[in-house]
Amino acid sequence: MQGNGSSTSSVSGSRVDGLAATQVNVERSAVRTIEADQASLEQAAVQRLRAGQVTASRSTFAVASFDQGTLRQSAAGVVVARSVACDEVRTAILVSPVVRGDVHTWLDLRSAVAVGFGMVLGKAVLAGGRALARRLLG
Repeated sequence: MQGNGSSTSSVSGSRVDGLAATQVNVERSAVRTIEADQASLEQAAVQRLRAGQVTASRSTFAVASFDQGTLRQSAAGVVVARSVACDEVRTAILVSPVVRGDVHTWLDLRSAVAVGFGMVLGKAVLAGGRALARRLLG
């Protein structure tokens, strides 16, 4: 990891294994891991991001976890956040109670609850059908 956790780390046009600092600025770079209080990313590719506050534009994340963030024209595999503002963002999985803006997601918190409820309801209907069939046939 670069940085000592109490400074500002800036990276531009390079590949870095990890960054840990109070404030991280990444531009046109690939970073494996970022841990920061504040992260600002422009055209970055990040495998794992953990931060308090994130601002990202035209960036890609495998897994991003933060309190508050603004994502613009970005893509992510998994985003877990307290609050996220999106502008042309695509995610596979989005877990956040507060989401504002234009985001396209494969599975969000609302969809996950609906799928879970549907699975429980389906199991209950099947169990009821089996019980009824046993009564009628047995």
